[in-house]
Amino acid sequence: MSRAATGLPLAVVVAIALASCNGSEQKTENRSVSAAEDGEQAVQPVRDEPAAEQPSKVTLLRVPNGGIQPQAVVDAKGTLHLIYFKGEAGGGDLFYVRRQPGQERFSAGTIRGGQIALGKVGRVHVAWNGSGKDKQASGMLYARLNDSGTAFEEQRDLMRDTAVLDGGGSVAADGSGNVYVAWHALKKGGERGEDHRQVWVARSTDEGKSFAKEAPAWTEATGACGCCGLRAFADSNGSVYVLYRSAKAEVNRDVYLLASKKGTSFEGALVHKWKVPG
Repeated sequence: MSRAATGLPLAVVVAIALASCNGSEQKTENRSVSAAEDGEQAVQPVRDEPAAEQPSKVTLLRVPNGGIQPQAVVDAKGTLHLIYFKGEAGGGDLFYVRRQPGQERFSAGTIRGGQIALGKVGRVHVAWNGSGKDKQASGMLYARLNDSGTAFEEQRDLMRDTAVLDGGGSVAADGSGNVYVAWHALKKGGERGEDHRQVWVARSTDEGKSFAKEAPAWTEATGACGCCGLRAFADSNGSVYVLYRSAKAEVNRDVYLLASKKGTSFEGALVHKWKVPG
């Protein structure tokens, strides 16, 4: 793994906001789910202005079934893929629905998930932090849409050498069949504390059929903010990026960007310094 490097691509930074330590994250329970109801559509009114001055039309879509915490992606054909949470703090269900171009309503469908990515031939990949209420619901969990696109395969816990999962993990995928699931945690049997946390990445080269054992993305001792989420992205050139908050000297929560051209060896760069009240 490489040490800090400058000149990394930072365009991805403007499109991401990391979860902060506000204690408002809802952890979800791994339970069976029911079909989502059709969504409703509301259109933002547009003022009657000349065509040259009239702003672009904005369409507001309700999250189906009264859901919250939505995550959405759009594929190359214009299909909108959406996952959302429904339930109470400490346990609930998460759903997957999609909307084809030109349609006004979402399809019915289900999944348990938290972060979504589209990979090769538009396959949906989902990763989420387990609720920890029992062994089956614990760990950094992953599932993918099956080959026929009709259901999700059995969930899998990707944590083998890590423990004390916190914050929020993430998933990224590219068009070549690579899938990356990233999270921050402690090494099993290692020292405790936020300053010893690291960002870990498990990689699949076969569209999520199998994953290599997780490995530290970077050897720099930055720590990782325990209650802060991270985000992973993959671009069309096969590069992958991870954005996270560090944990140094108890008060530093600086933002770092990790980048890799092949998804194996990462370089890191400090993006923004942030000191919280001590």
